[in-house]
Amino acid sequence: MARIVEVAVAPLLRPLHTPFVTALRTTTRVESLIVRLTGEDGGCGYGEAPQVWRVTGESIAGASACVLGPLADALLGVELNPTSVGTLHLRLEESVAGNGGARAACEVAAIDIVARSANLSTSQLLGSEATSVRTDLTVSATSSDPMQASHFQHLKVKVGLEPDDVNRLIRIHRAATSPVRFRIDANQMWDSASALASVATWYDAGLDIEFIEQPLPRWDIDGHAALRESLPVPLMLDESVFDRHDLARIIDAGATDLINIKLAKCGGAFAGLELARLAHEANLDVMVGSMLESEIGVAAAAALAAAVAPDTVHDLDAAWWSTPEDASGPYI
Repeated sequence: MARIVEVAVAPLLRPLHTPFVTALRTTTRVESLIVRLTGEDGGCGYGEAPQVWRVTGESIAGASACVLGPLADALLGVELNPTSVGTLHLRLEESVAGNGGARAACEVAAIDIVARSANLSTSQLLGSEATSVRTDLTVSATSSDPMQASHFQHLKVKVGLEPDDVNRLIRIHRAATSPVRFRIDANQMWDSASALASVATWYDAGLDIEFIEQPLPRWDIDGHAALRESLPVPLMLDESVFDRHDLARIIDAGATDLINIKLAKCGGAFAGLELARLAHEANLDVMVGSMLESEIGVAAAAALAAAVAPDTVHDLDAAWWSTPEDASGPYI
């Protein structure tokens, strides 16, 4: 295998076909940093660090400085092989605090080089033989488009922004031409009373609710634990779970039924594997999600999903929102 001889970055700016609206933000484009690693044999690998101010706090400028600075120092000269790439996330984690997206992009790019060299898929390198995974579709916090409900069996509906959220979901439910399972994501913007009242109304209206995601602020672990005891449906935590230390606190508090693992939060695929292992040991289910990013980042997340829960319906529709033919670049 080859040593890493070059670390390069470029922004990826790509328009969305529909505005993406959540309780945390509204955006009309993908904004990411693409990382390319090159080995001494000329082989290249690619990873992606999405700009997500309201969740990870990372920006394109900050991720670029991080990748070309301390992470490049940690990467250059490293010999890549299936063993070394499996521990690379520890080396990157020791180089900087936070910066999970930048670290994940570098690790994924390294995995990409090794997988290509070994003629393997990324999911195979992560230990899975699955060749596909299923995804839901995200419905923005201001949308009740019945056409979306007609194409997917699982809808992840963003709430917490519209006063009429309860009736909006009922309209989506009634517009569906086939049975739909609802995943309700409040992105930290509910309180316990709102969550309980909304779920009760949806139950009465006949909605099939799979889980409620991150209803309360990310820091309110005790609040989630109490709410979980009263909810008639499973509770998922996303923004509350970045790393294994967050997960340990959540497990100790009994605050969730399942977790949403994202590369840009945990710092890479191998850290994601560890989170999934710890969650499963605590009898928690896992789902893999993505930020609003391109097919580069989503492909890496899908590989992780195939490795940790191949039969689960994950949250990997991010690339569906963008239009590659209109991409503005620049690219590496």
